[in-house]
Order: sequence, then C-alpha cells, then structure tokens
Amino acid sequence: MRSDYALARELLAETGSVFVQISDDNLHHVREVLDEVFGAENFCSIISFNKTSGFSPKLLSNVADYLIWYAKDIKNVKYQQIYLQKELGEEGATQYTYVESADRSLFRSMTADEQSDPRKIPRDYRILTHGDMSAQGTSGNTEPFEFNGKVFRVPANCHWKTTPAGMLRLAENNRLLAMGNSLRYKRYLSDFPLFPVSNIWTDMGTSGFAAKKLYTVQTNPAVVQRCMLMTTEPGDLVLDITCGSGTTALVAENWGRRWITCDTSRVPIALARQRLLTSTFSWYKLKEPVKGPSGGFVYERKRNNRGEEVGGLIPRITLKSIAHDEDPRLETISERAEVNDKITRVCGPFTVEATIQAAMNMEEDSSNSSPQPTTDSPRAYLDRMIEVLRQSKTLNLPGNITVELETVSPLADREYLHAEGVARNGTEKRIAIVFGPEDGAIGSEYVFNAQTEALRQGYSQLFLFGFAIDANARGMLAKLKLPTIYIAVTPDVVMSDLLKTSRSSEIFSITGLPDVRLEAAGKNKDGTPLHRVVIKGLDIFRPDTMETDEVKAENLPCWMLDTNYNGMAFFASQVFFPKTSAWDNLQKSLKGQFAENVWEHLAGTVSEPFTLGDKRRIAVKVIDERGNELMTVKTPGDDN
Repeated sequence: MRSDYALARELLAETGSVFVQISDDNLHHVREVLDEVFGAENFCSIISFNKTSGFSPKLLSNVADYLIWYAKDIKNVKYQQIYLQKELGEEGATQYTYVESADRSLFRSMTADEQSDPRKIPRDYRILTHGDMSAQGTSGNTEPFEFNGKVFRVPANCHWKTTPAGMLRLAENNRLLAMGNSLRYKRYLSDFPLFPVSNIWTDMGTSGFAAKKLYTVQTNPAVVQRCMLMTTEPGDLVLDITCGSGTTALVAENWGRRWITCDTSRVPIALARQRLLTSTFSWYKLKEPVKGPSGGFVYERKRNNRGEEVGGLIPRITLKSIAHDEDPRLETISERAEVNDKITRVCGPFTVEATIQAAMNMEEDSSNSSPQPTTDSPRAYLDRMIEVLRQSKTLNLPGNITVELETVSPLADREYLHAEGVARNGTEKRIAIVFGPEDGAIGSEYVFNAQTEALRQGYSQLFLFGFAIDANARGMLAKLKLPTIYIAVTPDVVMSDLLKTSRSSEIFSITGLPDVRLEAAGKNKDGTPLHRVVIKGLDIFRPDTMETDEVKAENLPCWMLDTNYNGMAFFASQVFFPKTSAWDNLQKSLKGQFAENVWEHLAGTVSEPFTLGDKRRIAVKVIDERGNELMTVKTPGDDN
C-alpha cells in the first residue's frame, strides 16, 4: 500500500491532491501511511460523508465513510471553494430566525410553526438575522452614532465595523437595527444564499445523489464530483488507480477533465467502458472554444421568477460592500457552469490498453525461450499458483455452473505439465494442468507439446490456466485430440498474501471462443471489396459433460472488432452491446437525430461493412458476463 501512495505522490502535479476513500476500520492505519509518504504537514482534511446503509441492531449505526485528503504541497495546492444552499434550520442557516415585512415596517421573530415549516412564512416577507456592529480594538471609528433619534456608542475597547460615512449608508439602506442599547446589522438570507462546504458532507446519501450500484465498491458520483470540482479545473488530468465501475472517469469526462483509470481486473474495465460509451454528458459553454475545456467554462448571473439567484455567478452582499457603496463580489459556483441544452454530448475518444499481451509467448517467438514460464523464481511462481488452485478448487462456467477440482499436486518430472488434479462430477477424471507465464500469453507450440505429453501420460483432459492466451493457440484448442480447456486467471493473484481465496472466489473461470464469420459485403464505390463480421455466439466447452454449450450472440454483453489486427495490440474500430439496456438512455437523448435501425445496429450482431487493412486480418474480442475478454482472429477464406 505504501508503494502505491508513493507512486501516486510522484505522479501528482505540484498543485495536485490525492483522495483516499476508506471506512473507519482502517482509517487510522491509512492516515499513518499517508503521513509517512506525503508528510503530516501536507494533510488537508478528513472528510466524512453519509452512505446509504450501515444499520446496526446493537450499537451505533455506521452510516459514514471517509475521504482522507492530502496535497503534494499544501502551500501550492489547487483549491476552489464549494458552496451549498442555505436551508432554514440546517447547517449554514440556523441563525436566520427573524422575518421582515416587504415594506420594512414589521420586524419580528419567526413563530414556532414558521421555523418548523418555512412555507408558512408570508411570501413577501424577507428572512434575516442580525449581527454585532462593533469589533474588538480602538484603532477604527469610535464616534457616537445617532440612529432613529437615539445615540449609540461602541462598547469599551471596541470600534464600529465601518467609517462614519459607511454607518450613514447602512442606515440609508435600512441595514441597521436597534436592540436595547446595542446597534445591530441586518443580514438577509438572500444577501448570499450559500455557505462554504465543511468536511462533513451530509447530502451524499439523499435521493438526488443516490443511485443503484453497478459495482461492489462503487463510489457515489456526487462524492467524486465534489472532490474534482474542489481541486481541479477544466483540462486538468485526473488519475484513478482503482477503476471500479469507472465513476471517476465518467465524472471527469462530464466536467471536461482529462482522465486515466486502471485496474487489475477485466470486469471493472469492461463495465467502465460500457458506461462511458452509453452515457450522455452536458455540453458546457466555453470561454475560449479554440482551447476546448482548458480555456474554462462560462458562468453567468441568473435569477428565477421569484428573484432567487440560480446562476453560476452569485453576488455576495456584505456590510463592507454596502457601507462603501461597492458592487458586491461575484462568487463562482463551479457546478453551475452554463450548459447548452440544445446539444447532447457523448463520450470523446479514449483507448483501453493492457500490458499482459505484450509480453513474450511460451513458444518459438524466442530462440532462447524456456519451456517453463519466464520469471525470476519459476518454482515459487508455480508453487504459488498450485496453492491458489488448491484453496479455490472451484472453476466457474457461465450460467452459474461450477466444476470442483480436487487433490491438486505438483509434477516435478514433466517437461511441459506442471500439476495434476482430479475432477469428480459423477465420474473421476485425471486432469493435467499447465500454468501460463506471469507476464505473457500461452502460445500455440506450447499448447501442442503439453497436450502431446498429457496424452502419453493417459490424462483425460488438459487444463490451461493463464492470464492470456495467444489467438492462434486459442483457435487450435477445439482441434486437439485431447480435450483441452483454457481457464482465465484473474490478475488479482499477483496480490499474493493479500489475495482472499475461498470456494466462492472467482479467481478462475472457464471461458469460451467467439464463433465468428468473416464474409464478403459487396464493394465500395471505388471497387474496393467490403467485408463484414457476423458473430454467432460464444462456444464454451463443459468439462463435466465433455460437450460444448453455446451462448447466443444476442446474449453477449459486449463484442468489439479490430478491422486491421497487427497481432500485438487490439484497436476497437466498432463496438456493440447486444445484451444490455445501457443504450436506452442514450437512445432517448438522441432519438430525434438517429433512426431506430441505428440503435438496433449498436445492439446487434453484424458489423458495419469495412475494407480490410494492410494486415489482411481482423480480430473480434468478446466480453462475457463475468468480464473475461475472449478473442479470435480471422483472415479471408478461414471459413471456406
């Protein structure tokens, strides 16, 4: 954990901040680590905010989570004040207990009914409080002041808060109030109907902000938004090192911030990608359109039909501004940037990148390659993987189907096989096991050699456990004589001792192979041949029945097409979401601009026609319901 925070500190700009969300279980430990990494002098605040659950039947309910906020350099940290609306009787407005008639002839305290229900206050009455007109010290104006036929003097060792001329202007504007022998200043609720947010955020669990969670540890978008508006400006770069459901990326995209988000698991990456592609965003008016968001948003002063300030610029009327006959200072309310409602914005371009596929395969790509996985400690890696498999035991198939693997033991005298196990599901089957490399993909030559060795040793099946598998190797599995299954391993296993392994852990999952057809689709205007891809579904081998099940194409959460696959990096040029209602909101927003057949296509199973690139090869990547990424590669004529 310390290394993660140390890396975050190195990546931060000099004006940057870091926020860590944590429950009260480990709050004190995380604070200690952050003090060590960032320095206690750069601690900004601990922010508590209410969550939507946490009921305890015995003790106090835990209804709060916490944000620990540190700056890289607190002297230079970027900070923009966030304001909340004043509500009578609540934080920021508890002292406003008086009302005044429209003609200012009546000043009185609110009744009990009015305090409990402000709607009972007459509509033309103004809500106000009062404050002392004197301040400590004798260096200012101490002259007696006559008001309404009575002379008022400042208390001993005090002075008036403004000059004699300022006192007269306050009186002329009906801002003074006599209460006994004391002269008071009238402060109306409408003078500035907002108050600065503190480190206690009580509005995060309200119906206006709460939303159904798409991911187990999903952060409330309102929390992320407030942190972002408080410490960044449009065009700034935001990094989230724990992607989750992609909330940070979604909020950053909406507010004109650049963003990077990452995760060790494919599930959150797939979910974040879907949310971004199927969401709509506000179109903010820009100060300098040529510069884009980095030029800043436009803020304007606006009032509704009741005269209330509702725009992004709010005047702050103060004693000083009235006394000096000055225009009130305008405060910028960052979340009220001007929006062009006539334009619906969708997500801008972004890329999804990974590091695992780029590593060397376990095959002939290197003349010096070893049959064992490349690592500083091959035996330690294999022992680790065998132990994880022993603890987990459960292999997951789509449709909540599981296979139990028992008596896993290492093989020390085999060239390509690493372990063996027994699968009991009606009958007992001896299983040969291979573990792919820590930092690469399983290659086709290694697969062939491993199944040949497994056949000679009399195994019933071969299980390939890996973080990635080469597309060619994946395609040859169905053609092997020995039933061979690729089982995806979540990258979470790199957490070593921090990894929780149990029967319910989804560390391993049996994945399928996309069933894809590449076909001719006529010709372009210039005579260039066109092609299209039709996805039929996902074939998944069932080791318990030795049969192949099919997930129909219309039930796939997502599939993507790279029309010119270079064999190394996958670049999605077309993306589809057959099994999702996520397009619904986007469809409603853009319904007037796109025909129904457009939405059918986006949720469809047939690609747009395209021309083949110079690689003469396409790749189709499918994301299954568990977030596994499954890829197949096709060239013209493969299906013939």
